[in-house]
Amino acid sequence: MSRWLSFLSVYLILVNIPALSQDVKTIDEKGLSNLLKNRDGKVLFINFWATWCVPCREEFPDIVKLAKNFPKVEFIAVSLDHPDEIKSKIEPFLKKMKAPFKNYVAKFKDDQVLIEMINKDWNGAIPATAIYSSNGRQTGFYPKKMSYKEFEKELKKVIK
Repeated sequence: MSRWLSFLSVYLILVNIPALSQDVKTIDEKGLSNLLKNRDGKVLFINFWATWCVPCREEFPDIVKLAKNFPKVEFIAVSLDHPDEIKSKIEPFLKKMKAPFKNYVAKFKDDQVLIEMINKDWNGAIPATAIYSSNGRQTGFYPKKMSYKEFEKELKKVIK
């Protein structure tokens, strides 16, 4: 009986590991700069979204599916909600979506700093997604809602 309980405990821990990634931390200029520079040979897919943004919420399930289908790509989501909404809005949404990747909420002194770090031509509209090659070069920027197929096509261009 105790052997069965041990097995059950380990199983429950393993099943709930993806839920751990739904913890949301704040990210500032320094943190984002580190994420963009320290690629460790991985392609980066970074999505900017918010819980109040309908197209963002509609696009999110496709991003979750992409993350599951492209395990060699690092997926990161950055919410543009207010940092004080982590527990009330952001984490419940991410839990519902079963987001299996790192999640942050932007905490920048100025939105313009974020915009210029990501893409100088970005007007700040969301959803927006940037894809970076394994060497840290931005290979694509998409300031609009995209489908699974559109993202898949863009990721395949970067993954060799």
